[in-house]
Amino acid sequence: MKTKLCFLLAIVWTAGFKLSVAAESDLSKLAAANNTFAFKLLKQLSTQQPAASIFVSPYSAATALQMAANGAAGQTKTEMQQVLETTAISTTALNEASKAAASLLNPKDTNVILTTANALWYRQGAAVKPGFLEANQKFFSSTVKALDFGNAPAAEAEINQWASDQTHGRITGIANGMIDRVYTDLVLANAIYFKGKWLDPFDAKLTKERPFHPAAGAVKNLPMMEMSKKFTYRKGSGYQAVRLPYMGYDLAMYVFLPDLGSSPAKLLQIMNGNNWRRVTLPGFNERDGLVVLPKFKLENMLELNEPLKALGMKTAFNNQKSQPDADFSGMFSDAHHISEVRQKAFVEVSEAGTEAAAVTGVDMPLSASFEENPPKPFEMIVDRPFLFAIVDARSEMILFMGLVNNL
Repeated sequence: MKTKLCFLLAIVWTAGFKLSVAAESDLSKLAAANNTFAFKLLKQLSTQQPAASIFVSPYSAATALQMAANGAAGQTKTEMQQVLETTAISTTALNEASKAAASLLNPKDTNVILTTANALWYRQGAAVKPGFLEANQKFFSSTVKALDFGNAPAAEAEINQWASDQTHGRITGIANGMIDRVYTDLVLANAIYFKGKWLDPFDAKLTKERPFHPAAGAVKNLPMMEMSKKFTYRKGSGYQAVRLPYMGYDLAMYVFLPDLGSSPAKLLQIMNGNNWRRVTLPGFNERDGLVVLPKFKLENMLELNEPLKALGMKTAFNNQKSQPDADFSGMFSDAHHISEVRQKAFVEVSEAGTEAAAVTGVDMPLSASFEENPPKPFEMIVDRPFLFAIVDARSEMILFMGLVNNL
């Protein structure tokens, strides 16, 4: 029998409740794992596209792959856990933490929209193992539906419509060309959407054209927003950073500006999940200053197969007799492998706030400080390549990341 292809699709959009001590601990472990994976993924993408601007949702990619890992076994599962940094978390604890994270990412503040959703479509008549479907429904609240993959255009259209609906129309066409009418048995999707207003919006009257110095090419004049006030700020070794909260305080954007002569890629080389925690939790203080930040919009389609393989997730893609077979025996009794992982992402930053969206597709066969002599106000002019991240303050989880080399 020919090896069948299994398609997994993860969709991300960017635009409180009490936990038990055990669940809180597992959620903290999941956040740490996801954040470490986030930096590994962005580093790998920047290595392969050194002059490009990249916007990605590591949360979406990780969630989709964690859903798929529920159906993996053997070396395939081991490699997926190693890449996702979840080896030390039991499958049950990981699933429970994923459920808690999804519930947490639903703020009540009407000035912030943050929603997550999951779905799983399978070929009509395909013998998907009930335990895999049940795990996705129980822990990921997945919509589960049989589709006629023999009619690929219609099936892709339905998945595309779901993605568009979940991202308020920002992500379209994510499933185009993903379904093989003969071999595709499964499409799995994660979606996240965020749209937030700044706690302190920029005054549009102060926005003006300023020069931006890209990583390569000529200087460009771009609309730059500016604000002078007391910020949550950090001056680190080789960079400046500022935290810009959204209304409701649950989410914030961190902007990291490397010093002149450095670059986002160099900054990424010293950043990882542990460093991120040490830098962002105790490392910022209230400082008067001036921040100048470009208005910008990024949209990209990222092919994630090669980055994931380079990080060590190789067996999951194998369908060659000369290599170890991908093992998704928790999904199906016969052979399946991942044939494609893609993510489509969108972000727009303006005076009012931020909207972002991303789709990942996997294709399978502050503390204030008092100082007697306060420091002089800082200036952070973001007129050259920079890094940014959109973070959930409650779980400390990075939802979206960007590396801006050019605008």
